[in-house]
Amino acid sequence: MIRNLARGDLETVRTLLSSIHEAAPWSPDDFLLADERHLSMRVAEEEGVLCGLTVFRMIAEEAEILNLAVLGTRRRRGTGSRLMEDVIAACKAAGVRKIFLEVRVSNEAARNFYSRMGFTEAGRRRQYYRQPAEDALVLMRKVESVSKKS
Repeated sequence: MIRNLARGDLETVRTLLSSIHEAAPWSPDDFLLADERHLSMRVAEEEGVLCGLTVFRMIAEEAEILNLAVLGTRRRRGTGSRLMEDVIAACKAAGVRKIFLEVRVSNEAARNFYSRMGFTEAGRRRQYYRQPAEDALVLMRKVESVSKKS
């Protein structure tokens, strides 16, 4: 099940993110200020276990995925794909035309996943990441507009 992040999920999400080396670190305040920052936060819950998270924002015709994380023991079961499809559907419904995200150059698994989800390389940010310092690839995916029936 994909649903909105609830206040009661914060500790579980903090634990989830701290267990995933590749995930962007977020503080509890980052989550509490989500509305002010116009962020959408969605979680994947399977068999009562919160096992995935996505954080994104939509501004006009563009969106940016700020965080996508799946619990290591739940990877390769479609959770990441379902979270990504949820983001794409929300973006499509809102009239977004392009979705952007950054990924570590060395994160081959994530790069392959994003490629399967239709993302292509749009640029590079030098020394974007810390601990360790590393470049980020900027990836972009076009979103097909929702056809309106007359």
